[in-house]
Amino acid sequence: MAAVMLREQALAAAAELMQTSADALDIVDGEIVRTGASGPSMPLSALAAASDGLSAEAEFKSSKMVYPYGAHVVQLRLDAETGGITIERYLIAFDIGKAVNPMLVEGQIAGGMAQGLGGALYEEFLYADNGEPLSVSFADYLMPTAHEVPHIEVIVTEDAPSPLNTYGFKGAGEGGITPVGAAIASAIDDALGRPGAVTQLPITPQRLKALIKA
Repeated sequence: MAAVMLREQALAAAAELMQTSADALDIVDGEIVRTGASGPSMPLSALAAASDGLSAEAEFKSSKMVYPYGAHVVQLRLDAETGGITIERYLIAFDIGKAVNPMLVEGQIAGGMAQGLGGALYEEFLYADNGEPLSVSFADYLMPTAHEVPHIEVIVTEDAPSPLNTYGFKGAGEGGITPVGAAIASAIDDALGRPGAVTQLPITPQRLKALIKA
């Protein structure tokens, strides 16, 4: 909003210097140019030097939250002897309304999945019976590394923009982490043929072997 206001100010100031109307000007690649006709142009830097300074402030308030919509799908393989879990394929699809920077959005979603994977299979705070923490170093507190994080297939769509803001933005980052534990637990339930078998995260090899034995 502030950028739009600043752009209008810049065009108005340039129009005065170029002796034309603001409607006849546009900003393209750092240059103020005439629209639909050839003629002199002006670099934005020259306008900044010629003016006393341009500034704009804007404020946006929202009384309602906006949420993305999507799904996680995981295909995995269990090793009955070791209790190991290998994720063979992981797919994430989300509609986020409007992606300002699609690559950044995909990175947020993939990074969220990596965090969720930690909570699903590795990371756990453990305490002794007297309350003494046992997870006091990275030797005791397991975290997924690049080796454990599988290739993540991400689909981002913009088919359902939010009606609660001008550009249709919705959330994106939280969509990566929230469903991971549930998706992996459901896939393990399916592999075991026992709906609701997994009731605790992380699903460590010891817990998986106990489920298989049961």
